[in-house]
Amino acid sequence: MKRILLAIVALFMATASGFAQEQAAPLSPRVLPMFGEKQKTEAEQKQDEKFLTSSDKNFTDRREASKFFMERGWEYLNEGQVDTAMYRFNLAWLLNPDNKDTYWAFGLVTSARGDNPTAIRMYEKALTYDGKNALLLSDAAASYLAVYQEKKKKKDLKKASGYLAAATAADPNNAYALYNISKVKYQEKKYNEAWDYLHKSRTIDMSAIDYAYILELSEKMPDPQGFFNATDAAANTGQ
Repeated sequence: MKRILLAIVALFMATASGFAQEQAAPLSPRVLPMFGEKQKTEAEQKQDEKFLTSSDKNFTDRREASKFFMERGWEYLNEGQVDTAMYRFNLAWLLNPDNKDTYWAFGLVTSARGDNPTAIRMYEKALTYDGKNALLLSDAAASYLAVYQEKKKKKDLKKASGYLAAATAADPNNAYALYNISKVKYQEKKYNEAWDYLHKSRTIDMSAIDYAYILELSEKMPDPQGFFNATDAAANTGQ
């Protein structure tokens, strides 16, 4: 599970802009979390019943079936087939509304699409089932950070910081959490600490780092360790 989620985080970091463009057109409820959270028509309810009956015949129980559709969803997501993946996640949720991974997947996709308030709601639903999962806590924190950067409300930054503290307590080597703590320190204008956490993150996993952020941080304060510089960061961002 950890391996799959790390791959998905990398996928969304690389393709978030593409998902944002998709929002120009209305999305089908089939590819929205929990089928858009809307009351279904009688025909749709009958279709669901048919699907559930078929699953009951083909799997030991609905938990097993839900796990199967989640696995297919991760596979499609890693291939970049987001809508197909989301439909599989919805089927997994329909089979087992207590499957925390469905809410986690919903959060990843909605965050990548730029809808961080919905992502936060999905992540926090997942956290009610697995409140000490370091990767899940990190993802929730990242969405709170994104909301803070847009609205500048201190409560969002505080929430991000709290989740990140819990994430690093659960896994001190969580590079993504350490990277996001650096971003929290940046927002708090504690640039020396921001560099410290950034270096802790990059010594574990460089893939978590966004060079645009390094450029922003370098403009506030040069890297005390001299590992990064603004020129290299600008080159990596195409500036």
